[in-house]
Amino acid sequence: MTNRVAKASRIARRLAVALPALAFIAACAPSPSPETADVAVAARAEMQQISICRPDSALLTPPKAPDCAFGRLELKTLDPDRWARLKIEYERRCYQQAERDVRERLRLLQAASRC
Repeated sequence: MTNRVAKASRIARRLAVALPALAFIAACAPSPSPETADVAVAARAEMQQISICRPDSALLTPPKAPDCAFGRLELKTLDPDRWARLKIEYERRCYQQAERDVRERLRLLQAASRC
């Protein structure tokens, strides 16, 4: 028990010396000049006035995968090679249009973030 009392007494003496020394050092610290304080207040007021740009929620949803599969049955009246070329051409145009749509959506999203 006396060991605890002695330890507490040592801690109290150290604090009694350290606290006034810390208060003296803190008093010597330079305070911000009035100009600096005015600039900080103006910056805070400006930050509060800036509105947060939020894009349309439709732009934030992931786009659907394009459905570019040619769904018609094989036509017997056309040459099979020509039919294959027409089918590939249709799918190519479909995917190109889907890419244009995604790029336009990305452009709108980037423009919305800039306000």
